Amino acid sequence: MTFFSELKRRNVFRVALLYFIASWLLLQGADVGISLLDLPLWSGKFIFLLLTVGFPLVLIFSWVYELTPDGLKKESQIDRSQSIVHRTANKLNAAVILLLLLALVGMIVARFLPEGPGAREAESDALGKGAGVELFDG
Repeated sequence: MTFFSELKRRNVFRVALLYFIASWLLLQGADVGISLLDLPLWSGKFIFLLLTVGFPLVLIFSWVYELTPDGLKKESQIDRSQSIVHRTANKLNAAVILLLLLALVGMIVARFLPEGPGAREAESDALGKGAGVELFDG
């Protein structure tokens, strides 16, 4: 068995993908929260640093442990014939799809919502009051 097939069997790739998507969503929420709460700019950098440091730890954790009906167990303690890695893979796939849908909805909402509280008034003023060529010289 090759190293990459073992990574795939232990769902390390799925966990990495799930971590990246969840981290991206967390950073998007942190960006909004930091500006709303008027936190210092280093707050976002600190969250990014924590997520970056956590990534290899999560990968090691997903390599060493397996989720079983009895809870988390070391992979070395589980008989391969009784392993439920395929069920865990299905759950991870569902979580990835759910987070991707959440990210997609968030991007669509962000695209079509006004930028700020005064954005609608500024948009209507720009469209109605002379933000372009005057049609009639009266």
